[in-house]
Amino acid sequence: MAKLLNVKFPTSIVFTSNATESLNTIIDGYLKFGDHVVSTAIEHNSVIRPLVRLEKERAVEISWVPVDKIGTINPDDIFNMITTKTRLVIVNHASNVTGTIQDIESIGRRLQKYPNVRFLIDASQTVGHINIDNEVIKADFIAFTGHKALLGISGVGGYYINPEIQIRPIKVGGTGVLSELLVQPAGSPLHYESGTMNMIGIGSLYYGINYLNRIGIENISRDLHVKTRRIIEQLSTFKEITLYSLPNASGIVSFNINGIIPSRLSTFLADNASISNRSGLMCAPFIHEFIKTNPFGCVRISLSHFTTQDEIKIFINYIGQIIADLDKVKNINIPVVYSNPSIYDFQKKEV
Repeated sequence: MAKLLNVKFPTSIVFTSNATESLNTIIDGYLKFGDHVVSTAIEHNSVIRPLVRLEKERAVEISWVPVDKIGTINPDDIFNMITTKTRLVIVNHASNVTGTIQDIESIGRRLQKYPNVRFLIDASQTVGHINIDNEVIKADFIAFTGHKALLGISGVGGYYINPEIQIRPIKVGGTGVLSELLVQPAGSPLHYESGTMNMIGIGSLYYGINYLNRIGIENISRDLHVKTRRIIEQLSTFKEITLYSLPNASGIVSFNINGIIPSRLSTFLADNASISNRSGLMCAPFIHEFIKTNPFGCVRISLSHFTTQDEIKIFINYIGQIIADLDKVKNINIPVVYSNPSIYDFQKKEV
């Protein structure tokens, strides 16, 4: 894992149960009362909810960076929000809604001018699909999950932590060594890995990463870019479809068919064509304000290195069938829903 991220010390890799635990551990363990954080509108609830909780419990101030219509961050917006109280910048490497990949390399380079500001990357969507070189990025924390592009089983994840930093662990307990100490032993990963670890899950990452190294992550990136481009080009031929993704190496294509609520279309895809997909806000509520998918969200398909051309053809053909029968399948009544949250709600609080 250390080689995959190009970090110097394997002891800087900490294993957890998932990226959610990793992000909670870092955010809760690093931020103190009155600190300021800069994050973005593309973040997952695994970042948003811990931050909002600390806003209430520790008076942590949060600045949310807006994005464009496909979820791209302007790095200048991040640096315009940094203050003397800023302690952490959090950026989702790739949106789990649109697949848009952020320029974390340039953000990391520019943050070197701010020695009191640490950099946290949520790489849940990218590690295993895209080469991540932390010698270039210089992130202080990188959170990852095992069950996606790393090809591991569910229930395993982890994070990289800069060896110069020590944070408060989210839990303490048995480590199997130094039992005479009544406080959690210092040093990574011992300081953060309490209790029985998911050894089977960690073992699955070993085999998943070995496979990725044989195939070559750069080859996987190219493959996913070609596949997403093909799907986007073919979906673009239907005037009834609105697309929210550009060709990308994270393997995500999101879209809507005019007149069909995403959850309804998602059910058609799953039940009638056996096509796994996701619909709705996808645990990332803020981005939908910018890609114009409030209040219902959109439909997302996620491709992998294993997705075949035949599977893509089946998907496109089925979408064509739905559009041909659109008058029969579109919504009769649009349900009434509550309004979705906005990053600008936080500005109202400050006023």
